[in-house]
Amino acid sequence: MKIRSSVTGMLAALTVVGATVSCMKSGSPVGHTGFAGAMAKLLGGDSSLPKVQYVPDMADAPTMKPQENYIEPPEDAVSMSAVLYPKTVEEAEANLKNPLQSDPQVLALGEKMYNTYCIPCHGAAAKGDGSITDLYPRPPDITADIYKKRADGFFFYRITFGANIMPGYGHATAPHERWAIVHYVRKLQGESK
Repeated sequence: MKIRSSVTGMLAALTVVGATVSCMKSGSPVGHTGFAGAMAKLLGGDSSLPKVQYVPDMADAPTMKPQENYIEPPEDAVSMSAVLYPKTVEEAEANLKNPLQSDPQVLALGEKMYNTYCIPCHGAAAKGDGSITDLYPRPPDITADIYKKRADGFFFYRITFGANIMPGYGHATAPHERWAIVHYVRKLQGESK
């Protein structure tokens, strides 16, 4: 009698586990077949009856990806540490001023960053003759007079957000590094300030 009671208890526990797994896989607490249905029939139950879903929040909980924020911020909210940029390149050219002074240290940083991110397309002298121009459309010669007349904000915006097929490098460079690149471009243009 004790053994039968133990076996029945174990079978009941296995039925609950099987039903739980089946519920979690199907997402529905009704109409189970397979192990849960077989156990229910073995124990004399009716497998066609709706089942109670055990711990439903495990199967129905919203999932999160790593570094994903579960709670959406209110509409039009701005982070306290946000850097707000102009919406267009024209606004950037009119309003953004280079905060860095052109000195040897800034030019060295600008050259390093230019050689890292810009040289493959724009070339060492910024003539648009980089090493990948045989595979992609040739970028403009940024030492031309039309670009010499552009304000520093224009170049900063283009480096940050890109243009046409040029990708933006705002994700990979800090603002002071982009401003240093602008100073280095001015040096390549022959207008080191």
